[in-house]
Amino acid sequence: MRTLGIAYHRKVEIAAPAEEVARVLRDVAGWPRWNASVARLDRPASGALTVGETVRLKQHRLPENTWTVTRVDGAGFAWTATSPGVRTTGDHQVRPTGPGRSEATLTLRLDGPFARPTALVGGRLIRRYLDMEADGLRREAERDSAR
Repeated sequence: MRTLGIAYHRKVEIAAPAEEVARVLRDVAGWPRWNASVARLDRPASGALTVGETVRLKQHRLPENTWTVTRVDGAGFAWTATSPGVRTTGDHQVRPTGPGRSEATLTLRLDGPFARPTALVGGRLIRRYLDMEADGLRREAERDSAR
């Protein structure tokens, strides 16, 4: 039996260059400072984010999860986490929209036999956390860009 995935998307316009926004996103160690959904983040590696590395992330009201980085490029990154019956993919993409302006697209995708029940129970929280991440990213990137 094939299970269809469920995806949540959040786009945000940011008054900062795409390169700056992507830099803020890829600096996951700084997320607890600007992403209000993050309670704790442990990144054993230092330096640039790399494919294959793992990051432990604890968000409020959710169990701690280990995320494995699957893509890193100039436009952002993607990572995945697994729990029984659900594979979660977080994708973070930035594109320029004009001089000193960009748009970030944050996507969280649930796949697996328990994707639909997880979405039914947690969909509202997922949307709220994507909103919090988008708002925090905008503020942080615009603040950094103004320096």
